[in-house]
Amino acid sequence: MSLAGGRFRGREQIGRLKDFSILLIFGIVIVALSLATPRFLTVTNLTNILDQVALIGIIAMGMTMLLISRNFDLSVGGQVAFIGLVTVKIANSHGLAAGIVAGLCTGLACGLFNGFVVTTLRVNSLIATLGSGLIFSGLAFVLAGSSPISPVDTSFQEFAIADFLGLPAPGWVFIVVAVITGWLLHFTVGGREIYAVGENPEAARYAGVRSTRIHYFTFAYIGILCAVASLLLVGQLNVADPSAASTFPLDVIAATVLGGVSIAGGKGSVHMAVVGVFLIGMISNGFNLLNLDPNLYRVMTGSIIIAAVAFDGAVRQWLTTPGAVRVRARDDEEEARTTLTPGPADGSTSSVRTLGGGSR
Repeated sequence: MSLAGGRFRGREQIGRLKDFSILLIFGIVIVALSLATPRFLTVTNLTNILDQVALIGIIAMGMTMLLISRNFDLSVGGQVAFIGLVTVKIANSHGLAAGIVAGLCTGLACGLFNGFVVTTLRVNSLIATLGSGLIFSGLAFVLAGSSPISPVDTSFQEFAIADFLGLPAPGWVFIVVAVITGWLLHFTVGGREIYAVGENPEAARYAGVRSTRIHYFTFAYIGILCAVASLLLVGQLNVADPSAASTFPLDVIAATVLGGVSIAGGKGSVHMAVVGVFLIGMISNGFNLLNLDPNLYRVMTGSIIIAAVAFDGAVRQWLTTPGAVRVRARDDEEEARTTLTPGPADGSTSSVRTLGGGSR
């Protein structure tokens, strides 16, 4: 490897530190809150944090996948509100099972609608979901009429407030969703295609990846997760309130970008997004324990989003300067030459190293 190539590799290593810097912040917050109040590191409080971040975390798993594919969804708050009203109305008139099915189908329909606007109508996802969020929120207020609607069946609340093996039910749902999302994103061909589309859509298209299918899937997936979160929210509040999820878009995006998921696409992981979710939850919990002004939490959340996006943009710009790209090209060419040796008799070349590190 050339000296120039070594310098570029070093810069890549520095870029990867971005993905793990959140762990240092995570540890600092834990230590600071533990010293500030003895109530923080208690089993009861940690369980409360899991319960508080579960709904945001569930949607954040879908947002992680969506951001990696180079899209946004600012409509999640409106989706959760609209789905909740649809679910309770159907459940009150046709039974709990029908309400749950209607809620899940509504979430899927909301996601597919966003996917249609972004892929078929070719509207930027930021603008598309901003508009659809207003549509969903407006429909929720129309369904609610003059006041929120309470579910007749108490099963919503019984499940949402239940504990299993010492953990709240929403926390278990979050864990299951995180595992499923991690498997889809990191261990399937579809997951690799999502990364490819987010990193370089044009190259992915030439490689045969159907980006339209990827975009539809990611929007549909977050729509279904919004439905799951909506069902749990109805249970926790014991009411379907059209304004209950108004802060969800801010919290979900803050958690994902704080977890190292790049808004420019192609970068991020589920496990680090989970860390970001818990970090946001711990900060909110710390504000409550220390009796700080809750309005300052909004200020801090907004600041976190700006800082995380600015840092990600700076690192990307640093690693994609023309000089660095030329160095990488020269280094890759040199490394490719070193992997070839003369053949045994005909003067041809044979590979002595493969991507997996073996020989053939």
